Amino acid sequence: MNTLSFRRSRVQIAAPIAAVCAVLLLGLWIRVADAQQQQLAQQQDVVLVPHRATYDMKLNVARPNSGIVEVNGRMVLEMVDSCEAWEVKQRIKLKFLRNDGEEFDTDSSFTSYETKDGLGLRFSVRNIQDQEVEEELRGHADLEATGGKGRASFTLPEVRSFDLPAGTLFPTTHLALIIRHARNGDQSVSYSVFDGARLDGAFTVNAVIGKPPRGAGAPVVRGDVSLLRQQSWGVRLAFFAAGDQGTANPEYELALDLLANGVARSMLLDYGDFAVDARLVQIQALPRPRC
Repeated sequence: MNTLSFRRSRVQIAAPIAAVCAVLLLGLWIRVADAQQQQLAQQQDVVLVPHRATYDMKLNVARPNSGIVEVNGRMVLEMVDSCEAWEVKQRIKLKFLRNDGEEFDTDSSFTSYETKDGLGLRFSVRNIQDQEVEEELRGHADLEATGGKGRASFTLPEVRSFDLPAGTLFPTTHLALIIRHARNGDQSVSYSVFDGARLDGAFTVNAVIGKPPRGAGAPVVRGDVSLLRQQSWGVRLAFFAAGDQGTANPEYELALDLLANGVARSMLLDYGDFAVDARLVQIQALPRPRC
């Protein structure tokens, strides 16, 4: 899972677990400066599995004044091992019903290519509503070294570049480190994460790690279900715009039933005024290449 990149368009939803995958990410915070020296070794201890996962999505809760009555749709998340990098493809198609009877459709896609050393990222984001492209982002980012500073450059929607602070992570590296922290029994961690899905820098992603959620009401999963026989944790990620942590509510939160191989058995995407459930319904193992 990439932390997966879920974004909000004109209706306040749309892409991270990127990852999203991705994704992403209170108590004792393990700060970036304390963790980065062992980042690469920790990431390599985690064995992520190449896979394609399909999720049914529906409204979990609509809070007062949200204007949302119903949400239904599907998400497909694909994580491909290409020897030197992880390629992540995520697509979310949703149908909304408002309390005034208006219906509209959203179609959001996120793709990324992240080198396994965690130093390079290429990304593309497209958000469509009712067949009209509302947002498109494309570019790349590079870090000088593990734990070092970097630079992000966009070609769409405009040519723009900016520096990334030391300690910034890309989504798949972040996912692997979250799993490593979970295996070590850590209950909370915080990192700066850049996934390319925003023009103004990285998110601060705070993660709280605990017991996996109960599986009551979970749909039957088809496909390569042996991939689900893994240790799991409940992980809640809060995404803050750079500089907002401690002074504002998160832009959104993502709760995961996360397995040790990087597969998410379920997700809850909470945008404040409403929240959407994503339940795994099909899983397919993808081949590992001969490198």
